[in-house]
Amino acid sequence: MVRLSSVILGTVALVSSTAFAISTTTASGFVAKDGSVAFALNIPQDDESNDLYFSVSGPSSSSWIAVGMGNNKMDDTLMFLVYSDPTGKNITLSPRLSYGHVEPSYTSNLTIHVLSGSGISNNKMTANAMCQNCRSWKGGSIDPTNTKAQFIYASGPHGSLKSNSFTAGIQRHASYGTFTMDLTKAIGAAAVPAAMTADTSGTSQESESSDHDFSGAFHACLMILAFVGLMPIGILILRVMNSVKWHGFNQALSTVVALVGVFLGVYCATMYNRTKNYTSAHQIFGLVITVAMIAQFVLGFMHHRIYKKTLAPTRLAPVHVWLGRLVIPCGIANGFLGFPLSLNSKYNWALTALLLLVIFVLALFIFYRWKQNNQNARVQVGGGEPERVYQPQPWSTASSQRDIHLTQMNDPRPYDMPK
Repeated sequence: MVRLSSVILGTVALVSSTAFAISTTTASGFVAKDGSVAFALNIPQDDESNDLYFSVSGPSSSSWIAVGMGNNKMDDTLMFLVYSDPTGKNITLSPRLSYGHVEPSYTSNLTIHVLSGSGISNNKMTANAMCQNCRSWKGGSIDPTNTKAQFIYASGPHGSLKSNSFTAGIQRHASYGTFTMDLTKAIGAAAVPAAMTADTSGTSQESESSDHDFSGAFHACLMILAFVGLMPIGILILRVMNSVKWHGFNQALSTVVALVGVFLGVYCATMYNRTKNYTSAHQIFGLVITVAMIAQFVLGFMHHRIYKKTLAPTRLAPVHVWLGRLVIPCGIANGFLGFPLSLNSKYNWALTALLLLVIFVLALFIFYRWKQNNQNARVQVGGGEPERVYQPQPWSTASSQRDIHLTQMNDPRPYDMPK
């Protein structure tokens, strides 16, 4: 069981003659070239011990920092993840196991004591700790005789988790890299090593990278483009431009854009513990909306094909229209559930501003169309020729012609055929 303890609790729990104050004991150290993470490791020289002492530190502006042991990639690594607690003054140290390029999962099979010197001060967060039975874990281990042991490091984007939960969800790393360390130089008297300011002898940084996976951002942008942009434009094309043909093209485009966004969302879900089981409201609601969106497009396409053959309204038309009236607002509402799930609630404000802008633009066009319809009505009352416009619900109006021969009847025209 992992315990977050003070100096006194740590001392009581670890009955030992060793002092836990930060010392200049023998240790191997690493400092990332970008300054995102510093790490120092001490391996007690007692051969019967399976413990490790370490220090992890980095800028408090990062939402989290981490160091992983046992590999130069995330597979089968033991990671020490550090982030701020709710007070913003202390840290939470979460041991996690990783079995792929996905969010590592908390493990309770290790005993970690957070020791003196840990906390957040001077824009720096530091975790000094002792880990019992940490030289081997499920899927990996470290060998004290290894002169080129492999490690990984990473730091999260700017922000603060402010959580004391060991299972707190995290965002993707902003930067990451690998390094090797000569563990024979880390063997010495058991003690917490001092924080490092430079690499020690036998330590070498092998790689460093910035995260270039924008699948989450693309997912959000495509879904907003489809539900806040293209679909409302489709309404304007039909009601203002009176173009059934371009309305159909627009709906096909918006459906394709939304489906690409859905596939990106499914891909993103595989990378995080909070989404991989599809239990969140955003995911469940999103799948229902996707099915309804596809059904709405298919019904609209079938209605148009039947109408072209029969020139008569179909029962599919009202279903198509009402599904659209549900899909668009539900899709927008689901966006407000998506940003908190991705730990980016602040973007709900941007979505709100964009939505208000779209509503304002739609209101302008609706007012323009209302004014134009009034003018047409006055022309018709005055004996002029009214402008032919699209009938919003042709299936709800029945036209009748009396006292004329059947040979003189015109074909019904529920809405203008596309040219």
